Amino acid sequence: MKNKLIATLMLGCTVYAVTAQASYYTEGTVDVVRYDVITDVTYGQGAVMAENENTMMDLTMDVYSPVEMTDEPLPAIILTHGGSFHRGNPRIPYVGIGGQTTTMSQYAMRYAEEGYVVFTIKYRVAPDNPVIDMNEHYSNDLLLDFFQTPEAIHQGNVIRSQMGLELFTEDNVVEIMRNAVVAAAEDLRTALHHVKAENATYNIDPDLIALGGFSAGAVTSINVAYGMQEDVAAVIANSGYPSVFNMDKLIDEESELPPGLFFLAQNDYPVVDMELKPFIKKLSSLNADYSFNWIPSHGHFYPSGVTSLGSDGSQMSVEQRSIEFLNEVLKRK
Repeated sequence: MKNKLIATLMLGCTVYAVTAQASYYTEGTVDVVRYDVITDVTYGQGAVMAENENTMMDLTMDVYSPVEMTDEPLPAIILTHGGSFHRGNPRIPYVGIGGQTTTMSQYAMRYAEEGYVVFTIKYRVAPDNPVIDMNEHYSNDLLLDFFQTPEAIHQGNVIRSQMGLELFTEDNVVEIMRNAVVAAAEDLRTALHHVKAENATYNIDPDLIALGGFSAGAVTSINVAYGMQEDVAAVIANSGYPSVFNMDKLIDEESELPPGLFFLAQNDYPVVDMELKPFIKKLSSLNADYSFNWIPSHGHFYPSGVTSLGSDGSQMSVEQRSIEFLNEVLKRK
């Protein structure tokens, strides 16, 4: 089955069975890496505006799988990186305010060792000038004008000035950020539909797929699972919150909501605290299945090894809590 997966995907992709071991270890050293990875697999296309023309941009992902694949379809996870909807890469960590994150690729390696097939996606961001596909989810009453506060504009302009982009103003920020946030959700949805349709190729169970991410990636995972209400088995959100999608109108007691694992840092960005807590209260009012966890003494950027405190009083690392959550939700069937 593993040979079939590699043979099917290697055309047009960069393939690593983590044989890069040879560059780090002498011959004969025991192979301690327990995952394979195939990079730059195309999962779809997204519309962007380039030189005043609407064109299509290839969307790619890396695919991590256990070294010892079986004929039995495996549960899967799609991970989405952060970057304020302006930049980012699943293979690159974020450093800021004295902290550093664990990359989506590093999470993927760990999850693959636990027996999951993991997809780390790249997606359209604001500098790509994404063109969103208008449909029923994007009517004015279902999308909110977000990022309008002076604090949000200032934070965005720190990044835009670093990237040499036109600065946000009260007149342009809503359209730019709305398009970027919705485009990210569209691309994650495209990835989800792709891996479900190609479940046999990836040897995954299409009914056991979780979404996860950090910061903007966590926002996107929440938006797709709860805002677009795509059929997923679970959500992990590291310092994310609903954005642009109006959850008050999109979810109610009739909604089928996936189990969620949410993390909030003690010194997180104010917007995360301000937007996540009301969403948690909303989930609680709907008797949804969720776990809300606190990360003491850290800001927005934290590695997977930091201690998290559960609402039940439990103490364990973000990584350990995430793995236990996934094992319970995706393997309990």
